[in-house]
Amino acid sequence: MASVLNFPQREVRVIGLISVAHFLSHFCMTALVPFYTVISSEIGASWTNLSWGIVAYVVCTGILQTPMGFLVDRIGGRRVLIGGLSLLAMGIGSIGFITELWHFIALMAVAGVGNSVFHPADYSIISVAVEEKRLGKAFSCHTFGGSSGMVAGPLIMAIALNYDVPWRTAIGAIGVVGIAMALMFLVFGGTIGEGGASKRRAAAPPWRELLLSRPILLMFLFYICASAANAGIVHFSVPALGKMYDIPVVGAAVALTVYQLCGLAFVLPGGLLADWTKRHDLVMTACLLTAALMIAVIGFDLLPFWLVIGVIGVGGAMRGLVNAARDVSVRHSAGEHSVGTVFAFVSSGFLFGGAITLPIYGLLLDLGSPQIVFWTSAFFSVCSVLTITLHSRSKKSEL
Repeated sequence: MASVLNFPQREVRVIGLISVAHFLSHFCMTALVPFYTVISSEIGASWTNLSWGIVAYVVCTGILQTPMGFLVDRIGGRRVLIGGLSLLAMGIGSIGFITELWHFIALMAVAGVGNSVFHPADYSIISVAVEEKRLGKAFSCHTFGGSSGMVAGPLIMAIALNYDVPWRTAIGAIGVVGIAMALMFLVFGGTIGEGGASKRRAAAPPWRELLLSRPILLMFLFYICASAANAGIVHFSVPALGKMYDIPVVGAAVALTVYQLCGLAFVLPGGLLADWTKRHDLVMTACLLTAALMIAVIGFDLLPFWLVIGVIGVGGAMRGLVNAARDVSVRHSAGEHSVGTVFAFVSSGFLFGGAITLPIYGLLLDLGSPQIVFWTSAFFSVCSVLTITLHSRSKKSEL
C-alpha cells in the first residue's frame, strides 16, 4: 500500500512511533495510582506526604516544557525525545526499589523532567513530517495514543495486582518497557529525524514573543480553563455523585469511566473534522458549550443516575471531539515559529490549570456542596469558550 487513510507510509511510521511514545508517557502518569496505598504503607508515608511526589512530577513537567521546546529547536526532536523517554522510564522504574519517602519524591521529579519533553518534541516532529492538510488527523492520532495510555495505565496495573504480581516487579517492568522503547527510537531514528522531513523545522519564537503574543497567551488561558473544567470531573465527580445519589464509589465510578471512554472514542473523529473545516473556533465553541450544558444539567440533581451516565458521556464525547481542532489552532497561532516550543508553552497551562483549581473543588466538597462541583466545571468550560472567541478576533486583527 502506498498510503494508509491518505497518509504516505513515512507519515504513518512517524505518527505511529510518536503516538506510541505518547501512550507510554500517559501510561506512566496513571500506572502508579493502584499502588499508592501499598507504597504508602511500605515506606511509612501519609497520603499528604506521598502527594508531594505527585506535585514534584507535575511541577517539573510544567516548568520545563517550554525550555525543552527551545532545546528541541536547537538539537532536534528525536534526541530530546529519546533522552526524555529514558529519564521517564528510569525514574518510574526505579520506584520499584524505594525504601524512603524522599526516594519516591526524587524519582518522581526525575520522571517529571523526562515527561516534560513529549509535547514539544512530539508536536515539533509531527508538524515537520506531516503535510498541513493532514495535521488534524495526525494530531488526533497523537492525542488518542496519550488518552489510551491514561486509561490503560491503572487498568493494567490493577489486573497485575489482582494476579498478585508484586508491586515492585510491576513498576520495574514499566521501566524496562520504557528503556526498550527508547532503544527502538534509536534504531528507527531516521524515520523521526528531521533529515527526511517534508518541511523545514521552523525557528523557536523569542521569550518576549511567547509572553506578549496575544493569540499565544489566549491559547495558554484556554488550556488553563479547559484543564480546570476537566479536572473537576476527573478528580471529583465520583465523590460528588456518591453524595448526590447516595451510591457506592464503584457505582459512581461508572459515570467517570463512561466520560473518559466517550472522550477517547471521539478523538479520532475530531481529527477528521479538524481537517474538513477551517473554522476550528466554531468547532471548539460548539463542543465546549455542549459539554458545559451537559455537565451543568447534572449539577441540578434532577436526573436519575442512569440518565446521568448518558449525559456525562455526551460531555466527554464533546471534549474528545475538540482536541484536534485545539491542536490545529495552536499550530496556526505559532505562525512561522516552531509549533513544538509554542505548544510546550501553551500546554503548560493544562498542568497549572488543574493544580490551581483542584483545591477549589476539594473545598466545595468539604463544604458539602457536590452539585457546585459540576456547575464550577461548566463555568470553566464557558470561560474556555470566551478565550477562543477572543483568540479568533485577535487572529483576524492580525490579517
